[in-house]
Amino acid sequence: MTRIQPEVGIYVGEGASHSWTWFADIFDREDYAAVCFLDERDIAAGALAGVDVLFVSGGDTFAIAHGLGKSGADAIEKFVRCGGIYIGACAGAYLPLNSSLPPLNLFNFVAARIANLTKDLPEAVAKPEKFCTEYGCRYVYHPVREGVRLRLSGWGRDGQYVEAPLYGGPVLLPSDDVEVLAEYAGFTESTEFLIDRDIAGASLLGNAAAIKKDYGSGTFYLFGPHFEHPDYHEANGLLFEIFNGIKTSQRSGAAGTVRQPVEKKQYLAFLSAVSNARIMALALERSSYSWLIGKKVYDPEKIRVFIEAIWQRARLLDASECLACIEGSEIELLTVQAVEVAETIQKLRSGAQPCAQETALAEVLFLTLRKAAAAFLTIYFHLKRGGVLHQQRRSTCTIATCISPQPQCSTR
Repeated sequence: MTRIQPEVGIYVGEGASHSWTWFADIFDREDYAAVCFLDERDIAAGALAGVDVLFVSGGDTFAIAHGLGKSGADAIEKFVRCGGIYIGACAGAYLPLNSSLPPLNLFNFVAARIANLTKDLPEAVAKPEKFCTEYGCRYVYHPVREGVRLRLSGWGRDGQYVEAPLYGGPVLLPSDDVEVLAEYAGFTESTEFLIDRDIAGASLLGNAAAIKKDYGSGTFYLFGPHFEHPDYHEANGLLFEIFNGIKTSQRSGAAGTVRQPVEKKQYLAFLSAVSNARIMALALERSSYSWLIGKKVYDPEKIRVFIEAIWQRARLLDASECLACIEGSEIELLTVQAVEVAETIQKLRSGAQPCAQETALAEVLFLTLRKAAAAFLTIYFHLKRGGVLHQQRRSTCTIATCISPQPQCSTR
């Protein structure tokens, strides 16, 4: 008998950056189809009642807290207290920690503190724009980026080591109410030092990288590094182990019928629009642009992470049995959004806007990308779960404007 997959909700709302697409990548690779994508409005409307696990990944913690607000905080507290599993990585790990700063003070669920918090910043030796973030009258600083070595003390693997990438996630000082699952144990060949190596070692090594807190009938799992990054298979496996033993109820997996199925020509127009946006995004990556949106710096490389999340899957859905289960109006909206993305990228490339207007354009761009990627992935996983989607990968693209696939990873 096939085991029922726990229902997983991935947060894609205000403040979420590109890293939530990594969850989609690893679920897709493992043929895990019980996935949905939730924003702050969904959570406020009670969507957590339909999931077993909530993932909140990287981004701007303050913006995430602002988007969710008190209604979102109350919904998450009730969800976990009544048996739900919360998994937070990077910004999603900062969110439930105790804080006196609004709106973070709405989410004081875990008493652990962060070690990478100071009034006196060490000198940055690389990526000063990503090195620190203001936190009241102090700063959250990030000693390193990329791969770090972790020593496990959970999952029944005490003393074993894994690697995972760190992109601004917390260095945790555990409280009495948590169990340490992993600690920062060393650096790797890919580690990029943002401060002096010795200071980085003193700031990081020996402190907690992953913790667990039982809360009511549920659990908070908080990870500083990105265990969900698709290039780190062993760390991915630890996430899937969390699902073992989760009790879940049977949910319908049928793809169902739609009122007005998308026509082939409509879908090809959508593919063409996505391909054009993809090419435009690649051209923008050759520039030195970056934008400060809220408290987070966004790079051009992150644009194509969203587009690739659509493009690499969209070419699989143009078979007639798939198109018959996709609503035409959904594809029309996605086509409009893809065209808007390409047009906005063109405006950014022109460099004709004042700095403030350029940042506003970038903010609209990333909002559109986030919505489009979530909407398309909702369609994709719905088809996959319903058994409609064939898993055999195509060796060639369906339209002539395809360029070679690019890796879905963050800026090196």
